[in-house]
Amino acid sequence: MLFFMLFLVGLAVACSDNELHARDGHPHTRVHEKREYPQFPLTPPYRPLVWGDFNVIHTTDTHGWLLGHQKSTWPEPNYSGDLGDFASFVTHMKQIAIEKDVDLLLVDSGDLHDGTGLSDGYPAGGVDAHESNKFLERLPYDLMAIGNHELYVYADTYDMYTNFVPNLHGRYLSSNANITIFNSDGEAVSVPVGSE
Repeated sequence: MLFFMLFLVGLAVACSDNELHARDGHPHTRVHEKREYPQFPLTPPYRPLVWGDFNVIHTTDTHGWLLGHQKSTWPEPNYSGDLGDFASFVTHMKQIAIEKDVDLLLVDSGDLHDGTGLSDGYPAGGVDAHESNKFLERLPYDLMAIGNHELYVYADTYDMYTNFVPNLHGRYLSSNANITIFNSDGEAVSVPVGSE
């Protein structure tokens, strides 16, 4: 124990120059600046958006990418929007649909996590997607379906069942995916994760 304490003191003294040194010997100072998204011209639409009587915006396999992709090579700049950009886009599109008196459904077909540290067990030891789903449930989804990544770990599925699905008020579909829970009598029963 004494050796371990001396090691920690020595480590603290060695790092007292306020620089972190990577294995390559390159000094990394502790400067935390706001990171900007790549600023590249986006390809403009080549024709006007044609609205029908029934329109759908569909997302799938987002896998916790709340911050979007931030790469400068083509075609990535076209996909560099974050969740806030997407929320703004959907809000504007829903408003346009109201003005045009047409239907616009926002639909997701699952796999909300297993992709980034923002959705995978954050905070450490936490349940996958518990925190990141709080952002997603604020979006005006008309319909969501369960994905296979929501089923891999019982704790994740149970968290979806108890904390996420109820906020969608019957708009979360999972007709072929059940979870085993205990009923009020303490008996194990199999129930659909979402609505059938």
